[in-house]
Amino acid sequence: MGKDNVKRILVWEKVADFLMDIAKYVLTAVIITSAVEDIGDNGWIKYGLSIAGSGLLLLWGILLHYYKNK
Repeated sequence: MGKDNVKRILVWEKVADFLMDIAKYVLTAVIITSAVEDIGDNGWIKYGLSIAGSGLLLLWGILLHYYKNK
């Protein structure tokens, strides 16, 4: 495995870690925000979008880890 190939794999692993961290931060922000203030009548939309977005980012990060470590 060449040095250039190793750098490419490391970059994608860092991107995967970054995506998983963002997913955690989004969920944490939603939980803290809901604890501090009233989200309102359309709160389920905000919860749904944040959970769906976090899930997609987490899945994308996991898939990047999986395919780059094969």
